[in-house]
Amino acid sequence: MRRWVVCCIAVLFSAAAQDDTKPDLTGTWQLDASRSDIKLSKFSSLKMVIAEKDGRIDIDQDEIMGGGKERKIVYSCTTDGKECAVKGTGAKASFWYNGPMLVNMETAKKGDVFRYRMKLSPDAKELTVEISCLVPQSDKVDKLILAKQ
Repeated sequence: MRRWVVCCIAVLFSAAAQDDTKPDLTGTWQLDASRSDIKLSKFSSLKMVIAEKDGRIDIDQDEIMGGGKERKIVYSCTTDGKECAVKGTGAKASFWYNGPMLVNMETAKKGDVFRYRMKLSPDAKELTVEISCLVPQSDKVDKLILAKQ
């Protein structure tokens, strides 16, 4: 019986410790193009407004594409890996935490699959977003640095 109680307590502390590794990405984030390495994406400006609460994430993303075309993308999803619709593109996305990193797997209407990895800096002033194209496979990877506004 004593071992069972110790195991239960260990599991509870482990779950609490895992929750502490999830950063709060809430805030307004602006692309710092001079510090970013953009090889895959076609935008020249990016602003993300992120709100996280109770296992949900809402992202309003404003992009200016090369040539000046503007695009607004809206995510309103859970962070438990369930699929959700992406307003503005018709894509499907799913978000989940892998330790301190938020992962978004997104499937575009035409079938392309992108992986976004978002990681907060230790001082919570920068958000690094790594974008990879998995289908079709590409070795080009974007490393975006966004500053908190």
